[in-house]
Amino acid sequence: MNEAEKARAQAICHEEEMARAKFEAQLRAHRDKTARLRAERLARQEASWLERRKSTMAVIRAGLADLREKTTRMRATRAAKMG
Repeated sequence: MNEAEKARAQAICHEEEMARAKFEAQLRAHRDKTARLRAERLARQEASWLERRKSTMAVIRAGLADLREKTTRMRATRAAKMG
């Protein structure tokens, strides 16, 4: 190999290293952005759930109260039929 070929090979190698470094930097930036957006989305979901939590719990409690009343009526009806 003469000096010109060595210089060309080194230049190609340097270009490949630069391209790889650029790619890795872009990949790292994309991953950072994705992580940031995911964290923001999760924070919004958590805030939304906290806002809806009280009303959701009230609906659940009301449903349980209705279920208890219905169960009591069914038991009373069954006892009246048997006795």
